[in-house]
Amino acid sequence: MAITGVNNYNSVYENTYASSRKEAAKKEETKETVTTQKSTETTRSSRNEEYLKNLQKQVPYIKLQTGYGLNTSNDSKVNVVSVNPKLLEKMQNDPQAAKEYTQRLKDVESATKWVDNFEKSMGYTAICRHGYVDENGNFSSFAVVVRKDELNEKLRKEAQENTEERIEKSRENARENAQQLAEKLGEKAEEAEESENKLENAAEKKVVKEDETTIPNKAEQLLEEKIASSKDGTIYLNDTDIRTIIEAAKEDNAGKANTKQQTVVGSNLDLQV
Repeated sequence: MAITGVNNYNSVYENTYASSRKEAAKKEETKETVTTQKSTETTRSSRNEEYLKNLQKQVPYIKLQTGYGLNTSNDSKVNVVSVNPKLLEKMQNDPQAAKEYTQRLKDVESATKWVDNFEKSMGYTAICRHGYVDENGNFSSFAVVVRKDELNEKLRKEAQENTEERIEKSRENARENAQQLAEKLGEKAEEAEESENKLENAAEKKVVKEDETTIPNKAEQLLEEKIASSKDGTIYLNDTDIRTIIEAAKEDNAGKANTKQQTVVGSNLDLQV
């Protein structure tokens, strides 16, 4: 009589053994894959942090950190800017991208200084401000500002007078430039005195109109509207808003440089008769 149970038992055992070996190999492979991924992520994160430290030295006014979005929590931290890790990787792998986005961060730093100074001139202080640069280099900002009572009326009046004085000086320079242009045109033209007067009047009107829409004025108006319409001092700025403020900061810096240069040139000349 043949015994069939032994053969069936051996077949089941072999199949079970082979299946368990495959399952163990699959788990081992998965474990190695996960370990490799974790190691790669740790290395990438370490490289980003080191690269961010070098960037931080170039923009000391703001505090850089890595992040994946805009922090809108009122945590009493001021001028903190999160940078998307993908953008940091792009900067490390592409010298042209590194140059472009490093300058972008410097522009953000200038804009942040400009906003701080403007808010202080209006009697406001930021108790929280966060920024975020996404993987494409676009910037957004969240802030909470409050009016400080300790800023007395005298200081507020002086700040307002200084602001008005800068605006008036800018308009005066624009009018002088327009007048000089009109005089040069008048020397070359063979028109009557009445036509020259009309030309000067037209030039002055044009200068006043253009001056009212300069970038600094647009930026100031933008912030004033944001503050006026904010709830509990909360302000949001998108990439378009920050570009307007960056241009205002650049014009202000250029104006300060020109003023300094005019003061220095010729200051040490001795005239003898």
